[in-house]
Amino acid sequence: MATSASSSDGATRGKVIVVGAGPVGLFVALRLAQAGITVDVMEKDATLSDAPRAAGYYGGTLVALARAKVLEKAVDRGFVSTGLCWRKPVADDGEGGKRYGDIIARLPFPYGDPNSVTGKVPSLMLPQSKLAKLFFDEAKATGLVTVHFNMALTAIQDDGNSVKATFTRAESGAQETYQASFLVGADGGKSSTRKLLNIPFKGHSWPERLLAIDCVFETPRTVESGFPTSFIIHPVHFGLVLPLERFEPGKRSAYRCAVAIDPRDSRSDEELTSKESVDDLLDKMLPGPRPINAEVLRVAPYRIHQLCASSFRRGRCVLAGDAAHLNNPFGGMGLSSGLLDAEALTDSLDLIINEGSPLSLLDTYSSERQRVFQIFTSPVSTMNKLRCAADPELANEDWLIRALNTNPSSLKEYGRHFYDTWRTNMRSLVAGVPPS
Repeated sequence: MATSASSSDGATRGKVIVVGAGPVGLFVALRLAQAGITVDVMEKDATLSDAPRAAGYYGGTLVALARAKVLEKAVDRGFVSTGLCWRKPVADDGEGGKRYGDIIARLPFPYGDPNSVTGKVPSLMLPQSKLAKLFFDEAKATGLVTVHFNMALTAIQDDGNSVKATFTRAESGAQETYQASFLVGADGGKSSTRKLLNIPFKGHSWPERLLAIDCVFETPRTVESGFPTSFIIHPVHFGLVLPLERFEPGKRSAYRCAVAIDPRDSRSDEELTSKESVDDLLDKMLPGPRPINAEVLRVAPYRIHQLCASSFRRGRCVLAGDAAHLNNPFGGMGLSSGLLDAEALTDSLDLIINEGSPLSLLDTYSSERQRVFQIFTSPVSTMNKLRCAADPELANEDWLIRALNTNPSSLKEYGRHFYDTWRTNMRSLVAGVPPS
């Protein structure tokens, strides 16, 4: 029999259920708790995920982290990056090994106001799992957030005044019903929340699979420390290599290597993650002596998509992060977009719960974040991917590569979009103030 965790109006008023204990769901919980709102976070898995996913954050995302008072703590757990580059594939080093391919273009990240926290951090590098653990610790410390593991969402009932959500416990199969003023679906690309709300997910999937490999290898002594992240341009096995921790040339450090698999490759995911397959892919991507001398930590195959929900709201239920939209990971716009959703959504719920704004503000949230995905996140991330899946000998024909090599100052205005367009300031929208 289902049990009710909170059934009276007094127990549910101002309370929020968050489905999904990934970084977006935990960031929603943290910011709501900072606004004095009680949160139940429901996670179907037994623990926080350590899968190799996002690792870099920049632009408006840094503003959101600073507002939540976690940016400096995140930097302490990760490190500041000052730029990235595009390269040709690895080449023979003349000594039986491989060297990084020649740099095609460099993109330095500009510093901002030195008196502000975000001005000192042009880009943050921190694996998604570590960022999620930071959010988890900070949210729990508020005393207003409870995280429930092994709880799978199975039903949603929205009566217009509150939401009841039923969950099934993985260990026992028992059902429990929780009640709150609002429900936030932050449960990933296969979102049960979105499916139960019958919200279409529209777009396309890319033909390639990606293999994300976390590994330890020696940082080349010739690496340019200001541009530690490398996009590898290749028409088939394009990808990226980025550091997961502070590094020093000549010493071994942890890196993420993501490489595209030929769409014609019919091997199963299990076959792709075999030692032989992983070693072959690392041979295509990493510099150093041969045979490859890398310690593999984690491997995860996944498909990449450009998908967007037809709405981010149904009644008192709202979507954020991958539950609302998916885009390919080139350019680090996936989790960062989700965190910007979380910032806008929590501001909206704070305004509704604590300041009496109308429920229609959730329509504004839905429209604005959907618009940002359609006009900015999706097209920019799409071109980031296509730019890498190209002939490296023709890379300079691309407008961005050409601009970086001939007139980088012309990109200053373009760079502002990653703050002004990507991020949504809900309080300014409510006040009718144009974004600065």
